[in-house]
This record gives sequence, structure tokens and C-alpha cells, in this order.
Amino acid sequence: MNYIDTLIKTGLSPKEAAVYLANYELGESTASRISQKSGIKRPTTYIELENLIRRGLVSQSKRKNLKYYTAESPKIILEILDDNKKELEQNMSNLVALGSALDRKPSVRYFEGEAGIKEAYRETLAIPNHEIQSWFSASSSLGSESFQEKYYIPERQRKNIWIRAILPDSPELRPYINKNNEQLRKSRLVDPAKYNLENEILLYGKDKTAILNYGDRLGIIIESTKIHDAVKQIFEIMWETLPGKDDK
Repeated sequence: MNYIDTLIKTGLSPKEAAVYLANYELGESTASRISQKSGIKRPTTYIELENLIRRGLVSQSKRKNLKYYTAESPKIILEILDDNKKELEQNMSNLVALGSALDRKPSVRYFEGEAGIKEAYRETLAIPNHEIQSWFSASSSLGSESFQEKYYIPERQRKNIWIRAILPDSPELRPYINKNNEQLRKSRLVDPAKYNLENEILLYGKDKTAILNYGDRLGIIIESTKIHDAVKQIFEIMWETLPGKDDK
């Protein structure tokens, strides 16, 4: 039986699953031994062990200046999944309730042409020192590589605007994913074969939702607190349930 695949289906990343399984099979052990058994490099093993500790799946002790790690029973994973399911059901109920309280007249602005789309992107950077949440589209963003690299990302860095992005794990977007920390970005990845977004969606400020497609040179910005908050809840639900990729 492929236990790694089973653990991945519970929400662990492949590296987390490999480290957890190695630790569980070894029992109390050092990071060095866990690294050897899992085949994961030692520095990465330390990172994944810390992730597993935060998830409550591994405990740590120290003896004679050495750290020892012990994997908890897999039953803990089932308990966490059950708790997550209950929380997800509650959040979805709240999300449905929000749908009945939408703004009567949200402000909607339309953007057309390359200049219009660039203007819309610039507007997402209007507030320094805040965070943008985004669904990133490979197909929508390919045509804007020069604009992204030469203006948008440097300006976002200058204004200290972090972005949390849910994006397809595709070859086209790998260069961005590999520069996450440098470009003030945290990423969670989805299977591009299952989720093929055509538009980029950005949530910023307290009330703005931008839906942009650079390839088609079309976009809208909706100003509505209730719409923004409803879409943000959907983003947060996805973010929490996707495997973590913040170390990319």
C-alpha cells in the first residue's frame, strides 16, 4: 500500500508525508535519521518537521543537546480532518448567509485594452503595507510578463505589499513560485488539470474585487464590502484546505 499517497490525500504535502511516515516508522528519532530514511535533504527535513509540529502531528523533545522527534498516531490526522470538516461546514453556512445580504448597488468599473488592464493592476497597489489575496491564472498572465516583471512586482515590493496566491502548479508559473520570498509572495498550488482559471481575481483594500484577463484585455473592479468579504471567505477556505507551499 502506498502510504505516502494516502497521507497526501489528507492534506499533507509530499515532503510532509514522507517525513511523517519515516518518523512514524522509526519511532523517536533525530532529524538526521529521519532525513536518511525519508530521502529528504536534512535542511528540508527540519522545515517539514516544524510544519508537522505546528499541525500537531509530531512532538519534539531534547536530550543532551539533541532534538528528538516522535510522530503522533495517524488517528490524530483523522481527528484533525473531522474538526476541519465541521469548521468548513460552518464556514459554508456563513457564506450562504452572506449571499442574501449583498449590496444593492455595488460600484462596478470596466477596463478594456492593454492600457486599461494595466490601470486596473496599478489600482491594486494603491494601499501600501497591506496584503492582496489572489487566484492567479497562467493563461491570463502570460501576456503581461514584461509588465509584471518590470513594473508590477517591483512596485509591489517597494510598497511592501505581500500577496497570497492560489495558482496552478504549471511550468509557466514555476519562475514566479521559485521567487516567492523575494517577491513577497506566499503560494498554495492547485492541479492545473482540474483547475484551469482563465481570469485572475485579486482582493485588496476593504471592499475591492478585481477580475482581470490580460490576454483578452478585459477586466472589472467591483467596489462592495459584502461581495469582497464573501469572495475572501471562499479564498480563505481554499487556502486553509490546500497543502502548504510557502517554502517554495
